[in-house]
Amino acid sequence: MNHITKTILSFGFLAACLMPAAAQQRQRPDPTVEIKQVIDRVYTYLDGCTPAVVVDGNGKAIKNFEKIDQNSTFQRGDFGINTYEWGVTYSGMLLASEVTGESKYADYAYERLKLLGQVYPFVKKYSEETGYQMRLGAMHTPKWLDDCGSMAAAMMKATLADPAKGREWRELLDNWFDFVMYKEYRLGDGILARNRPTTNSVWLDDMYMGITPIAFRGKLSAAERGDLTQKYYNEAIKQVLLFKKYLWVPEKNLYRHGWIEGMSEHPDYHWARCNGWAVLTMCDVLDAVPERTQGWTEVRDLLVSLLRGIAPYQSPEGTWHQLIDKTESYLETSASAMFVYGYAHAINKGWIDRTAYQDIARSGWAGVARQVNEKGQVENTCVGTGLGWTNTFYESRPVNVLAAHGYGPVLLAAAEMIKMYQTPARPQGPMPAGAPMGMGPRRQEGKPMVFLAGDSTCKNGAGNGGGGQWGWGSFFAEYLTDAVTVENDAVGGLSSRTFYTGGQWARIRDNVQKGDFVLIQFGHNDMSPLGTGRARGTVDGTSDEPQRVVMERDGSSQDVYSYGHYLRMMVRQAKMRGAIPIVVSPTPQNRWNGEKKIERFTDTYNAWSRQIAQEEGVTFIDLNDIIAAEYEKIGRTKAQKEYFVDAVHTYEAGARLYDELLAKALKEKNTPLAKYVK
Repeated sequence: MNHITKTILSFGFLAACLMPAAAQQRQRPDPTVEIKQVIDRVYTYLDGCTPAVVVDGNGKAIKNFEKIDQNSTFQRGDFGINTYEWGVTYSGMLLASEVTGESKYADYAYERLKLLGQVYPFVKKYSEETGYQMRLGAMHTPKWLDDCGSMAAAMMKATLADPAKGREWRELLDNWFDFVMYKEYRLGDGILARNRPTTNSVWLDDMYMGITPIAFRGKLSAAERGDLTQKYYNEAIKQVLLFKKYLWVPEKNLYRHGWIEGMSEHPDYHWARCNGWAVLTMCDVLDAVPERTQGWTEVRDLLVSLLRGIAPYQSPEGTWHQLIDKTESYLETSASAMFVYGYAHAINKGWIDRTAYQDIARSGWAGVARQVNEKGQVENTCVGTGLGWTNTFYESRPVNVLAAHGYGPVLLAAAEMIKMYQTPARPQGPMPAGAPMGMGPRRQEGKPMVFLAGDSTCKNGAGNGGGGQWGWGSFFAEYLTDAVTVENDAVGGLSSRTFYTGGQWARIRDNVQKGDFVLIQFGHNDMSPLGTGRARGTVDGTSDEPQRVVMERDGSSQDVYSYGHYLRMMVRQAKMRGAIPIVVSPTPQNRWNGEKKIERFTDTYNAWSRQIAQEEGVTFIDLNDIIAAEYEKIGRTKAQKEYFVDAVHTYEAGARLYDELLAKALKEKNTPLAKYVK
């Protein structure tokens, strides 16, 4: 029997060795499954221990909120539902819902935020009428950023995710943001500061509590067509750079915890969690603020420097120490989760090199995941911590599963790690023309291809509806027959210039064949700066004469051509290979003159793209005017609620509307593609 057993094992080993690499790859477990299990454990625990109930002074539930008084509060659970730590938890739940597609995580946040919104008017009324100090008083009269900043940020993220639900807590959100923006104490140069426990002090923690809500207020304003959008964006960038001025230690690429006015030497301790707050803040600012905003690149570079500074101190367990550079201090979970989120998020966004940092993220997540026990509690999380004057102060701070700081960061890290495993590698910087990208089109024998070249209005993100945003190219194949194959090669954030020079056009050009179709649509990102920020803008018009532009990022110079020139080059190169190009004007933006008239690109991108199509003898679809006319029939209110996500991008309803109108126009123009339209 031993001989037989050995023989069987030998054959099994040999079969494994001879198994094709692809087959072995298929047998590897999906790492996202275990990550999802961690999220579920945390969710189940938190859902059961954070009741959404208001109680009176005797602990009895209050259903009629008119009976709220100075003794009323939220039913006690393991954690409070309106604390700054829970603002991060709500953000984590929202991201987990976005990444996994499971609504229960977002519902956790919505249920509790809705309760806060329902309670607030009664708290406000009672407080103003009686003048009593209420246990819920911070809802109406916050005293510092901890009372409202993180929660306001979470409310804005939740509102952006579901504007209809956002109305439930809008009054409270506006009250809290008013404190952050206009009432929080500041120093003379405008930096958000504190007067307790020491006068005129700057704490790194306040980056997240103050800057994140300001950045997202700008994004919310943009979505709602507010008139202070740029003010908020500029303020968020300004605050990040002011915190750098006071707290950044360039010799170590780390932040110190605090700064005290009047001290000649400031406490120089690199507390892990405060650096984690900086990581979360800069990620949020870079997400919320448009890249064209002055200072955006400087914030990105600062985040990259911080991630570089943190990396060498990662322990063999994958996590980081309470004091980052003091290995004798204990390993701490909340900060480690914040760092993991930062690495994964920066990788997913293309801000740092995937190969250089992905193993740091993976090892970090493995270490963090081991700290989530079977009950779903996060272990080894430091409790709340003030400014310290010795190493011993930080090293002796206790840890506890009831330290609320650990839960939100774990959810954020888990969700972002899932995205990292699901997101293909991004090229770092522009690729040379003709560089290979991907594995080529999904060509089927005997079927022509329809290639889509465009920006995020055609393919938003990964094209999977992240954040509820869809590009029209994601559904376009459904409006054509099975006799053609659609390849959506659009890339969010690119202009006609960066699509042409960055290698994306070369991929289409080198794979297109006679009888294929190429739909070309750009414009939104062509409005960007020529040499600053992402340097993706194009010269207005259709001229073939270049403009020499100095690149801010490295001082080099580059020839930049007109919008029309890049379209012309794509059209000509497609025609040379026997393909049939179709020029499509950009989609309209969510910009209205009054209630009934939406703005168009009539004299700019519509006119220039039309001119190129006419000069090159190809079909032109004025989708900008066609869609705008349809929106005017729908009406501004309905269009902004059901079709537009923000100033440019659309929900699925908007994307499908564009497909219907484009398909109809292709038929009406009697284009060669028309015979494939359903």
